[in-house]
Amino acid sequence: MPSKRTEAVLKPASIVLVGASDTPGKLGDIVRRNLHEAGFRGPVHYVNPRHASIDGQAVLASVRDLPEAPDVAVIVTPAATVPGIVRDCGEKGIRGAVIISAGFREGGAAGRELEAEIKRSAREHGLRLLGPNSLGVIRTDDGLNAACGPRQPLPGRLALVSQSGALCAAILDWSRARRVGFSTVISTGIGIDIDVGEILDFLARDPATDSIMLFIEGVDHPRRFMSALRAASRIKPVVVMKSGRHAERPEAAAFHTGSLVGADDVFDAAMRRAGVLRIRNFSELYVAASTLGAGVRVAGRRLAIVSNAGGPGALAADHAQDRWLQLASLGGETLEQLAALLPPSAHQGMPVYVRGDADAAQFTAAARICLEDPGVDALLAILTPHALTDPDAFAHELIEMAAGHRKPLFTCWMGGDAVVACRNLFAEHKVPTYATPEAAVDAIAALNLFAENQVQLLQVPEPLATSSAPDREAAQLIIDAALEARQEWLNPAQSKALLAAFGIPIVRSLPARSAADAVMVAQEVGFPVAMKILSPDIAHKTDVGGVRLGLESAREVRETYESMLAGVAQARPDAALEGVLIEPMYRERNGREVMIGVVRDPVFGPAISFGLGGTLVEVIRDRAVALPPLNRFLARELMRRTRAWQALQPLRGAPAADEEALEEILLRVSEVVCELPDIGAMDLNPVIVTDTGAIVVDARIGVKKGSPTARSYEHMAIHPYPSGLIQTLELPGGLTATLRPIRPEDAAIETAFVTGLSEQSRFLRFMFGLHSLTPAMLSRFTQIDYDRELALIAVIDTPQGEEQIGVARYITLPDEETCEFAIVVGDAWQGKGLAKRLFAMLIDAARDRRLKVMNGVTLRENHRMIELSRSNGFEVSRDPEDPDLVQMTLVL
Repeated sequence: MPSKRTEAVLKPASIVLVGASDTPGKLGDIVRRNLHEAGFRGPVHYVNPRHASIDGQAVLASVRDLPEAPDVAVIVTPAATVPGIVRDCGEKGIRGAVIISAGFREGGAAGRELEAEIKRSAREHGLRLLGPNSLGVIRTDDGLNAACGPRQPLPGRLALVSQSGALCAAILDWSRARRVGFSTVISTGIGIDIDVGEILDFLARDPATDSIMLFIEGVDHPRRFMSALRAASRIKPVVVMKSGRHAERPEAAAFHTGSLVGADDVFDAAMRRAGVLRIRNFSELYVAASTLGAGVRVAGRRLAIVSNAGGPGALAADHAQDRWLQLASLGGETLEQLAALLPPSAHQGMPVYVRGDADAAQFTAAARICLEDPGVDALLAILTPHALTDPDAFAHELIEMAAGHRKPLFTCWMGGDAVVACRNLFAEHKVPTYATPEAAVDAIAALNLFAENQVQLLQVPEPLATSSAPDREAAQLIIDAALEARQEWLNPAQSKALLAAFGIPIVRSLPARSAADAVMVAQEVGFPVAMKILSPDIAHKTDVGGVRLGLESAREVRETYESMLAGVAQARPDAALEGVLIEPMYRERNGREVMIGVVRDPVFGPAISFGLGGTLVEVIRDRAVALPPLNRFLARELMRRTRAWQALQPLRGAPAADEEALEEILLRVSEVVCELPDIGAMDLNPVIVTDTGAIVVDARIGVKKGSPTARSYEHMAIHPYPSGLIQTLELPGGLTATLRPIRPEDAAIETAFVTGLSEQSRFLRFMFGLHSLTPAMLSRFTQIDYDRELALIAVIDTPQGEEQIGVARYITLPDEETCEFAIVVGDAWQGKGLAKRLFAMLIDAARDRRLKVMNGVTLRENHRMIELSRSNGFEVSRDPEDPDLVQMTLVL
């Protein structure tokens, strides 16, 4: 949750403008005029030692001269003066500052020192900062425009957050001509304090905002960013655009996955797991945000198209397939109805062509028939005005028809002035409308992607339930030995031993240091065998002649060993050659080669890739990327997004490949990177999958020592489900309660629990009369980020399923050291030791999270909670601001 000081910066009730001016062109004059013209309703003070008054208002010489401390200072003075002004603001008791001034880190070492001084002063006084180099803050519902943009934005329900002030200004200028309104505009600038994560927390709970547009250039605090992004997207649609999509990895050439998976692939995977919509270019940004903000949603990929012209319909159909949409296949009953409605010359397949001379009634009837088909998820209606058509009549009838359908209708009225009124009419009735078929299809595809990403957001992978638990200790010993020997890459034998420790099926690799050893090992393994060069310096063995397959005899093995080492030594004279690896030949009919890989992104941590495998992976470039942890749903979705998925289906007489076996390997790889933070990279290529199973034939794993002080799963962008916290409690009467972290699918039992509480229990827990949970509250309670909060619920088994009987939760505050707690137990289960056990578990979890302070607040008549807190070592005191409240504090 955003702190009160952060809210004071983003939604202030009073302001001081430091550097106010009446000189045209000066920042102080631009911001002063914007504040005045926007109609800010709170007090605004001016500070500038060079002015006595501006427009009849007194101007103070210093912040120290203010009669009272406003919420926020807006600073537009030269960079060298800012540290002193921030110090004065802190001493005056001002809660935050928006620093529009530039000239800090972008100005070199001197600017970086000024920036550091500002941060020190702000931290000393608890002052929150937005900027420097910020465009400012705009809140249209409050009449606040504390920004240096050239024009006033229109009011609306859309929030814009941008790390780029220049782009922010451009969007504001662009939006006025298109009648686009905003609730909030925030430019973070350099972002030395308040970052995008805190701003998202604020906007997620802002009643004036329905959807969020986000433009970012980089992520400084990935865990905080992902936590806030996931929390916001559970409540409101979030659209993200990012610059720098084609940055390359410096280590890309070292392994196949590194050359295939770039930083932008990982960012895209992160956005999928965050449940947000990622936009590639500026032209799509507003269209997607406004369509989502209007509440339009799609439930699937199957698109029907109805058009009064063949060409536009065909263009839309082509583009739909380019964007991974599926042209709907109409049922027999639907085709019969269309045949009865339309003349024989009309095309009744997909797209449905109703002819140019069709009237509004025929066009609308065709659209309604298609929408009612169970094989249709959404409809795109395209109209090209002819001499015989009345675009307004078509629009009115479609709007009336759409009002009675739950499936979404999208429209494309092609043309210029003749259809402007129709587009305005559609917008007024919240029917999405677009100028071209391609733009309409892009919006529908974006909505479909958003829906799929929202499903990914709800996935909470749990540890694999298998008969053999992974031998994490053995795997870590392999890594520790390699790190001690200063290896950056495990050799194939070590790599496969690590995989085997996690239950991943492998083709065994045995090292041989001489020709005689190679023969002995080959005879032990059994002919035919494969021979591969063993060298820590050679990443791609095939490139240097370091792979020979199908060796049938001892003589062939001996000769191949000698020729291979001689050839590789000539091709790579710089490489250290340690011998060869001997492997049994894996020969199964109908085998398909795929590749599973891992990269370690510097921002989002480990990411898992999947695609077609073999020696030409860099040429084929088939890959999809996902962030761990994975579950079966996420693993299946990862595979579906590749061409490799098609190769797994029945093909040319070959049976379908064993997809479940591949899923199991993906899940095990996910478990490896979750549990072993020193894994830096991984190539499993090829993984051969047949109709009876899957096996890793070749493996290469990179290692890199992580931080010894890191918290559990600190190396990951998404915290796994904390299954280690699951416990049981024996209750009086012989019942056993399971105490476990909450999951998204607990929404129903959470609702039943809250509504089943007595009025007194609800009042003591929520401190107001709560009778039911709103969808936003239910989402907030059950779809949590385990990195920033924890909710432990107690459930018992009943004939109707699980029943929730208690909950204890904490939420981490923005300082990342303090958390606030709350506990409530069902009325029938109070006094049975449940609250005590839940509270103890919650305190232990907060300590393990390395939080420093746990706080709580309750009504003074809640004697049970007060005594329970005291018994756990909390200091209890009266709230200085409200005598009816009691504060409880524990130093962890």
